[in-house]
Amino acid sequence: MAVDVQQIKEPVISCEQCGTCSSACPVTGVDGFNIRRIEHAVQLSLIDSIAKTGVQWVCTMCGRCEEVCPNGYLIMDTTRGLRKLTPPELLPAAAPCVEACPAHINVPQYIRLIAEGKPEEAYAVIREKVPFPGILGRVCAHPCEITCKRAAVNDPIQICALKRYAADNTESSQPYLGKVALDTGKKVAVIGAGPAGLTTAFYLRKKGHAVTVFDEKEKAGGMMRYGIPYSRLPEEVLDSEIADIVSLGVDIKVSQKLGRDFTIDDLKSQGFDAIFLAPGAQDSRKITLEGGDGGDVLWGVEFLADVAAARPVDVKKNVVVIGGGNVAVDVAMTALRCGAEKVTMACLESREEMPAFEWEIEEAVEEGVELLPGWGPGKIVRDGASVKQVELVQCTSVFDDSGAFCPMFGSDKLVVDADQVILAIGQATNLDFAADKTDLEVVGGMIKADPATQATPAAGLYAGGDAATKAPGTPGTIIEAIAAGRRAASAIDQALGGSGDIDEQLWTGTAPDVASYVGRRDAGFAVIPRVEYAKLPVEERKGNFDEVGQCFSEEEAVAEAKRCLQCDLELKLALNGSGPAA
Repeated sequence: MAVDVQQIKEPVISCEQCGTCSSACPVTGVDGFNIRRIEHAVQLSLIDSIAKTGVQWVCTMCGRCEEVCPNGYLIMDTTRGLRKLTPPELLPAAAPCVEACPAHINVPQYIRLIAEGKPEEAYAVIREKVPFPGILGRVCAHPCEITCKRAAVNDPIQICALKRYAADNTESSQPYLGKVALDTGKKVAVIGAGPAGLTTAFYLRKKGHAVTVFDEKEKAGGMMRYGIPYSRLPEEVLDSEIADIVSLGVDIKVSQKLGRDFTIDDLKSQGFDAIFLAPGAQDSRKITLEGGDGGDVLWGVEFLADVAAARPVDVKKNVVVIGGGNVAVDVAMTALRCGAEKVTMACLESREEMPAFEWEIEEAVEEGVELLPGWGPGKIVRDGASVKQVELVQCTSVFDDSGAFCPMFGSDKLVVDADQVILAIGQATNLDFAADKTDLEVVGGMIKADPATQATPAAGLYAGGDAATKAPGTPGTIIEAIAAGRRAASAIDQALGGSGDIDEQLWTGTAPDVASYVGRRDAGFAVIPRVEYAKLPVEERKGNFDEVGQCFSEEEAVAEAKRCLQCDLELKLALNGSGPAA
């Protein structure tokens, strides 16, 4: 790649090394980045040496350095020039948000469209990679926001909330569902109508295969329906996006459980050419606890499912929830909505170690849930048949030196009054159907599957979602389940004679040409605050499951979207090689 070295030196050739730029820079010191020192190295013609370190990619391109430079130097142009000299092995594959997204949604593009006042076009971009924009816009774990470079400047972009804005401001999803190919004559069975199963069904149907989904529950949705309170994910949003999948010709059969109503061999005898197993982790992980047998001791996953299905649940006034994960938080807030006057959450982890998402913990505290971090369950004290108290034991550490779960307890005890206990210490799979399938491997309660294709060792059988093995460190989130569904759909389509290509162009616009991207920042750009979405007032949340999070207004969405650093265009500039932006 031909790069004019003089263009790299020109913006800072007369730099006086005052250090004002590095003092203002939000990433000074990160991985050795110091813009003043980089400028000095450029002045000394050490350009190749700097470029080969890759340190130029630490820069966020927020523009603070140029804004404070007393001489008005266009410092970012020097950084852009260095990026063009980056060795190929050090170049980012994509913008950080896109790399972090398991489904690889083109985040910068849909945010740019929202900034331009085009939410329906943004929706089309999102739909190219996922079948659930409205669901993800409310309950995605949004790993993209963790890696967002804007976080180093002040706060990350509200990527998840902007996704919801696009979904909620699209009049109809039908134009963005894509085309269904001609029938291939192939049949696929999908076990489980959760995010992994429905995603697989969605993409396989669009490839022309006949798809039947079997689910043991009364309605489709899996843990999206039976594990997430409607106050976070309204039922109508879930129903609408599942209806989109059905509208393509996917057949969903409910109240049909594998191993009870049919077997894998039954499906094969019915002519299914491939089977995708995605039964989820819809049971509670159980522990034995003194005093735990008897009334008023419930299990978290089943409690949430009963409430979602409108089955009778007798919630007492003083509830203690055991657990520190997302299920425990949802249980605690659900108990409050079902009539509990006081809810206490006790967990082994310290406040900082709690596995639940931070925003969910904050919302629970906001609603009045009392946290007792660092305490594990000792026993349940009863007065006759009734729960009276919970005795907690101090947890001194949760993990050993290798990071493995290995709780250690001290001698301190804490007694908490309670008249009901809900245990929410994790989820478990039910894979009884695999007991007589010697070609299906179950490891640690999960079906062994190739993380690249979701294929199991058994011919024609694939598995994904919470019931399948994952790459180390992979969380059990909706977006990861969707990504697994996409991988499975691609692999199954290829196995059935297709191309395996499930990507499609739904957005008909054109991405910006880097030649027209100026890359300058308006004064004050770096300090523009993150726009927070409104929430239902706490006093209005009691006794109902009205949605708590509210959608951005157009003004709010556009303002937030304009905070984006457009990392994708900065990467294109580096790959384009036409010199620094004008």
